[in-house]
Amino acid sequence: MDGHSRFGPVTVLLLAALTSSALGQSLLYFEEGKPLVLTPPKQGSVITSVEWTHNTEPGAPRKATRGDYKVEINNQQLSQVYTVRVIKRVPKPSVVVRTPSCGPTSSHCNFTCQGDPDGTQPLTYSWKKDSGEWEPEQQSMDLFLNDAKTKHVKQISCRMKNLSAKRRATVLITQCTRRTRGLQAGWLQLSSS
Repeated sequence: MDGHSRFGPVTVLLLAALTSSALGQSLLYFEEGKPLVLTPPKQGSVITSVEWTHNTEPGAPRKATRGDYKVEINNQQLSQVYTVRVIKRVPKPSVVVRTPSCGPTSSHCNFTCQGDPDGTQPLTYSWKKDSGEWEPEQQSMDLFLNDAKTKHVKQISCRMKNLSAKRRATVLITQCTRRTRGLQAGWLQLSSS
């Protein structure tokens, strides 16, 4: 096969798209190693041929490859340009306690949501307390342990999210050790999903 698709679109898995139709350009994000699926715009006439160009080379790769794609339908080059960006799947995050003396008698603890962001951009972070809503996107969070609203929080979760996936990590804050004095092993129990 010469990389051309004669009677239909090259099959591609579209994970997300940000479109700038005024410029005739679409910015598409694909997960690394996944199939590439580009679909040409609908035409008023019967499509007898579809040929893709990747950068300046005829044909389109089967796996997601960074670059610009153009399509020719029925021997007519369309003005639409598809700019493909390849991103990695979001790594499994971890919750890191940043307050050196974080413990049951602390007034607050600072947590950071960490994971290797290399190649995963655009990437966002968010936090949730117990089964509440995900809060505004930020990489760090302060939990005020003596605050009336948060002193009964049993777990916090951080989430890393990009256009291909979202993954989270959870810290369980146990009530029994919360009431004891001093920092004890097991006060923060880490789990992830």
